Amino acid sequence: MLIIVLTTSVIVLGILIYYIFFLVPRFNPSLRAENFIEQNLLQEAILEYKKILDKNPYDFLAHYKLSEIYLKQDQIDLASQHLEKIVEINKYNYEVDKNEVLKRLGRIYLIWNETERAFQTFIDILETNPSDPEALYHVAFVSLSHGYFDLSYRNFDKLASIKKESFEIQFGAGICAYQNQKTGEAVTYFKNALTLEPQSDIANLAMAFAQFRRRDFKTAINYAQIVNQNSSDPNAVFIAKRLQGISSVQAKKSDEAVRIFEDLLNYVKKNDMNEEMAMILYDLGFASLRSEKTDLAYEYWNQLFKIDRGYNDVQKLIMILRREMDDTITTPGPETYESVFDYIDKWSKNAFPDDFLFNICGLKSDKAVDLNKIVVTARIPAARESASDERVKRGAVGIDEAIDAFCDLDVENFRIISNRVAAKLGYKVDDILPSYREADGVDFMAHSTQNKTRTLIWVRRWKGTKVGEIPLRNFAQAINDSKARQGIFISASDLTQAGEDALKRLSKVSMVYPEQLAVVLSGIL
Repeated sequence: MLIIVLTTSVIVLGILIYYIFFLVPRFNPSLRAENFIEQNLLQEAILEYKKILDKNPYDFLAHYKLSEIYLKQDQIDLASQHLEKIVEINKYNYEVDKNEVLKRLGRIYLIWNETERAFQTFIDILETNPSDPEALYHVAFVSLSHGYFDLSYRNFDKLASIKKESFEIQFGAGICAYQNQKTGEAVTYFKNALTLEPQSDIANLAMAFAQFRRRDFKTAINYAQIVNQNSSDPNAVFIAKRLQGISSVQAKKSDEAVRIFEDLLNYVKKNDMNEEMAMILYDLGFASLRSEKTDLAYEYWNQLFKIDRGYNDVQKLIMILRREMDDTITTPGPETYESVFDYIDKWSKNAFPDDFLFNICGLKSDKAVDLNKIVVTARIPAARESASDERVKRGAVGIDEAIDAFCDLDVENFRIISNRVAAKLGYKVDDILPSYREADGVDFMAHSTQNKTRTLIWVRRWKGTKVGEIPLRNFAQAINDSKARQGIFISASDLTQAGEDALKRLSKVSMVYPEQLAVVLSGIL
């Protein structure tokens, strides 16, 4: 009897082993696909994964494996289809990481030059992982390249502290700070960049411009001279020499400025830089005036008139200067004449426009892309503007008027407009929730139209008081209680400093500030 039991057990065990190690791999498409991948038989593996999807189109793991194979084969159009399907299914596990799926999609969109889609994808990553270096990198550089300097600065500020050894990032952060009028911070970033690449033409020029803006003309001249002495790029040398000349005028070294501009005039003639020649002749006229060499100024402007009569009102300047040089006029007449010296300050101030450095640094996009909607709906806690900047901004776009009109709506219309605000931000309202005080605002349960994420939205129209820490913490608790994945707090008033500090620690809470709300309200009210 014992022999029969043992024999039966051995047979059953043998059948089980045969089934597990031989039959299952043969009949399991997923295992067969893995075996094919190990043998580098990718087409065979693709067929197996397609069998899985034929039975279950929502198998996110099969979609992910197919996307990996297609990426290996550089078939990014096919890979993108499966990655986008995973986002639509919105299921992930330890093998299929959501951020990695979004990153791969973002890279594909960048390859296709679909900037808006790529930008939105990397913004989505930052919603759940605000310190992801790759997402920070792309959001920072894309927003910078299209002139969204405020959003760009917030991301560069984080990125530069993570990637301290990257010249590209330190320089980009410097340009962003410079465009945001944060000149001191720009100097720090440019200094970091120059530590990494001391002979960089553009970094030395950028540092020279930053010092020029700080009115440290001596230091600006020193950095410009580095480019003059070391660069083989005629355009870089031209800009550096001209900046050196303008800085010398500002530093009240007018004779030195005339010498620099005369050297530069010879340089542009030697290099056939005809457009630049007109500019330098114009500069030389003013530098000569500052150096009290009126005849020389007249001579240079006459040269300019001969090659370009319409250049910056040079004909008018010559007439004014000629009148002032006329020895027959010894006393002023009854009329009041303008002086050519009245134009000097305007010339030195406008020699380099505020966006000149941005235009030459190589970070400005040639393609115009409207990122306004994404920027407004970017749910990344914003660094607050200074009070003076905010007042200027409010005066320019009528933020106060829009917010006042919004807050003065009756309860029913306030709900309707708030619903439209949520829609414009990219959310579909599923339910209106009971709120503590209807007069204060309205609460919505909604979902993102991008990724179906369950989202709690509070709209508050408090006036005459700022939002503090307690309301934000109550909101964070409400997000958890409602089992939402995230929350959007839309406010008609600013945060207190304690509220700002709390917001940084509440990972699920994102803020729509009054100035952002005013932009969204445009066209609704």
